[in-house]
Amino acid sequence: MPYIIGCDIGTTNAKSVAFDSVSGQILAAHSESYDMQHPHPDWSEEDPDQIFEAACKTLLDVTNACKDKGELLGISFSAAMHGVMAVDQQGKKLADLVIWADNRSSDIAVKLRKSAVGKKIYENNGTPVHAMAPVCKLLWFKKYEPRIYKKAARFLSIKEYVIFRLTGKYVVDYSIASATGLFNIRELKWDEYTLQKLGLTPDKLSEAVSPYHIEKVNAKNPAGLPEGTSLIMGASDGCLANLGSGAIRNGTMAVTIGTSAAVRISSAEAYSDRLMQTFCYVLDENTFIVGGPSNNGAVIFEWLMTTFFPGEEYDAVFKEAAKIAPGADGLLFYPYLLGERAPLWSSTVRGGFSGLDIQHTRAHFARAVMEGILFNLYSIIKILQDRQEIDTIYANGGFARSPEWVQMLADVSGKKVRLNETVETGAVGAAMMGLRALQVHQKFSDMQNFTTVGQEFDPDENAHAVYKKLSAKFNKGAQAMVAQGI
Repeated sequence: MPYIIGCDIGTTNAKSVAFDSVSGQILAAHSESYDMQHPHPDWSEEDPDQIFEAACKTLLDVTNACKDKGELLGISFSAAMHGVMAVDQQGKKLADLVIWADNRSSDIAVKLRKSAVGKKIYENNGTPVHAMAPVCKLLWFKKYEPRIYKKAARFLSIKEYVIFRLTGKYVVDYSIASATGLFNIRELKWDEYTLQKLGLTPDKLSEAVSPYHIEKVNAKNPAGLPEGTSLIMGASDGCLANLGSGAIRNGTMAVTIGTSAAVRISSAEAYSDRLMQTFCYVLDENTFIVGGPSNNGAVIFEWLMTTFFPGEEYDAVFKEAAKIAPGADGLLFYPYLLGERAPLWSSTVRGGFSGLDIQHTRAHFARAVMEGILFNLYSIIKILQDRQEIDTIYANGGFARSPEWVQMLADVSGKKVRLNETVETGAVGAAMMGLRALQVHQKFSDMQNFTTVGQEFDPDENAHAVYKKLSAKFNKGAQAMVAQGI
């Protein structure tokens, strides 16, 4: 049977997954990890060449594994948002990729966010003004690295860099472009107002194209792919997580907890929040994804494990935490170890525990950390529910492997939570978009086999009542921390 590959270029690893084009069955998958560097406080960078090599390795491994499976129809891409790098005239990097977690431009972002210019940039482009946004990163380069800023022939995301290395073309899909803070989400083109404020011309950016746009692979490409292989642009990992999980209809929501985290709903129209609390990104020409991102996802639990449970198994710690009653006997955790995006939008806020008592054990700390991450996401859920009533949450990302944590999400939110049979919803969404681009399927509704639900979790009403009170206390504490500059 013909198959398609969804290639998901994430923050810490690249994954390629081959799907049967009809049944949606996974035929092969391979993942390669890479490192994040922090050369200075608040800096977060990655080597784009290391990422490119990792992506190529996954593609080579999967295509070799599928040699006897049938024809390769094409490769469709999902990728992390908000990264930016400078390249010279030959397409070689002038500096490493500055990723979403980088906070070096926080001072610039704070001033811009408070200004009329910042509000106009957000209104036009849908990306909240924050250090995560490439618009703020480019302003930092313009001010502190003018040599690189002037020498750069192009500014690219990691997906653009991969596509360029495979095809020689500089193209970017509307979805990735819409997360830069430079792209007008209503006009679907680079925003003239924002570029003028940066002193940037469109020729310094890639050609913006539809997520269904197809390019062809060059001969003798580094991934070892057959010449002429179709590369479908695809979209951003966040938008494709909604598509790949099935959270596209009204009343559904996607909650992703990977290294970072996000809450997202689908909308038929672009939306800008009066308080700049949410983003609005493009999935395709007729679909927008509205939501809020958090810096503090599973990376916070990884910190807990490394610091307090070294060498122990995650599943064992999850089960230990599940034995503690909801609310962790008064121990409350604010997960802001990396600053925070939604809903606080503060690069300087930091986390901590409150209500610590001599009775608390390590299991209490584990449960409090799990709950704290969810309380922050629940504050985003409530903002989005003011716009659209939600009946079902689709959960994905690494946390979805823990039934204890997923049940906790159902209890905190008070909503039914569904898990897909695969947690690789970014790759699934990319594959679905690719099949539509190739006209193998005409509509996403024709590909329900790709979004099969494996488990459902119903909320415990008693636990939800406890969490509802605690979440109000959590929100007051979080706002006080921002106000006091903690």
